[in-house]
Amino acid sequence: MSMEAKESSGCDKATEAVLVKSEDMPEGTPECKGFDFNKGLDYDALFKSFIHHGFQATHFGLAVEQINSMLRWRLSHQKFDPNKETEEFKDKQVRENTRCTIFLGYTSNMVSCGNREIIRYLMQHRMINCVVTTGGAIEEDIMKCFFPHYMGDFKLRGKDLRLKGFNRIGNLLVPNKNYIAFEDWLKPILAKMLDEQEPTVQNVTILKKHFSRMMLRTCKAGTMIIESETSKIKAKSTILSINDIAMTGKMEEDVKSFLDKISGDNSEIKLTLWVPGEVFSPSKIIRRMGKEIDNKDSILYWAYKNDIPIFCPAITDGAVGDVVFFHSYQKEGMIIDTAQDIKKINEMAMNAPKTGMIILGGGIVKHHICNANLMRNGADFSVFVNTGQEFDGSDSGARPDEAISWGKIRLDAKPVKVYGDASLIWPLLVSQTFVKYIEQASANEETKGTTK
Repeated sequence: MSMEAKESSGCDKATEAVLVKSEDMPEGTPECKGFDFNKGLDYDALFKSFIHHGFQATHFGLAVEQINSMLRWRLSHQKFDPNKETEEFKDKQVRENTRCTIFLGYTSNMVSCGNREIIRYLMQHRMINCVVTTGGAIEEDIMKCFFPHYMGDFKLRGKDLRLKGFNRIGNLLVPNKNYIAFEDWLKPILAKMLDEQEPTVQNVTILKKHFSRMMLRTCKAGTMIIESETSKIKAKSTILSINDIAMTGKMEEDVKSFLDKISGDNSEIKLTLWVPGEVFSPSKIIRRMGKEIDNKDSILYWAYKNDIPIFCPAITDGAVGDVVFFHSYQKEGMIIDTAQDIKKINEMAMNAPKTGMIILGGGIVKHHICNANLMRNGADFSVFVNTGQEFDGSDSGARPDEAISWGKIRLDAKPVKVYGDASLIWPLLVSQTFVKYIEQASANEETKGTTK
C-alpha cells in the first residue's frame, strides 16, 4: 500500500471514530433557539422562548408550564368516579369550581428579600391554599411592618456590623431595633394567649332542643360535649351542672335521662360548663399574629384575612422562640401543639383531588410539604427552585425524581427543578403564571359585568 493510500485509510478510520453516523431525530423534536431582539423588546415573548433556550432557561419554561397546569386544572376535566367521589361531585358547577390545591413552601430568606411582596400578592389574591415556612419568615414579615430591611453588601465585615448592631443576611442589613420592635409587639399577644390556655367555668343558657342535638361522650370527669351547633358552647366542654343540679361524674346516659324529664323542646336550660383553654398550634399562633398586625403589607395579614393556613413546624427557631423563652421567666406554661398541624396539613393533601407543590429553597419546608403529599401517594404537579446539589444526599438538594421514589410525587407527574437563586427566578415565574391568571380572571369578570 502506498503512503498516500495508508494516510487516506487512517483518515477514514479517524473520521468514522469521531463522526459516528447520526440517526434521524424523532419527528417534532424542538429546536434550540434563542430570542431575536431584532423583533423588538417583548418580555412575554422572551420568557416564552426560554423553553427552547436550553439549560436552566428551559427548566424555567417547564416550571411555567407546571404552574399554569396547576392553575388551569379543574375537576370537570375528568369524569365522575363513583368509587372515589361523593354524590355532590356529580354537579357540573361543583366540578368546575373544584381546583388544584397549591402548597407553597419558602425559606425565611424569601421574606428577607423582595420576594415578600411577591408572596403577599399571591396571598392577597387567594392563589395559594397552604403555606409552609420557617420561623424567620414569620418574624421578618411582621418586622417589616415596623421598619425596613436595608441594602448592604456581601463583603461587609461581620465584626464591624456586630459592633454597630446590624445583622447581615447576604447583602441585606437588619438593625437590632427591628427585632426589639417585633418582640415588644409580640410579648403582650403571647401573654394574652397564655391566659387563654387556662380553663374556665362558664354559665350558658340554651334551648332544650339545641342541647338535645349535641354529641355527648362520657369522660373521666363526667359527660363531655363533643360537638355543638351553637357557638356559645366550645367543643370538649364538660358539663358540671344542668339547672343547678350537679352533673359532675355523671355518665352520658344519666345526662340524657335527666334531660328527658325537662318538658318542652323550647324550654330554657342553664348549663354550667368546665371549658378547656385554647391549645395553640404553630398555625394558630401565626393566624393570631396576622389578625393582630392588621397591616395590608403583611403576608400573615392576608393569610388571616383569606383563611389560608401557614404551617411552621420550626416556629421556635428564631425570634418567636426567643420571646417564648424570655416570657417563660415571667410565666411558664405556654404549650405549642404541633400534632394539630401535622394532622391538618396531611388531611389537606389527602382530601385534595389534585395537588401542586411550589417550593423555594429546601430544608424543613421542602420535606414537610412533600411528606404531606406522600399521604395521597404523591403530588400531581411540582416545581422546586433552589441551588442545592444532590451529591451529599441532602433532601434540600435532591432532584424531584428522588421524591418519586418515596411516593411524594406521582409516577406520571412531570416535576421540574430550576437550579438558581429564587430571589431572581420567583418574580419572573410569578409574572408568567399567577399574574396572567389573575389578570385574565379580572378581565373575564369585567366582561360578565358588561354583558349582564
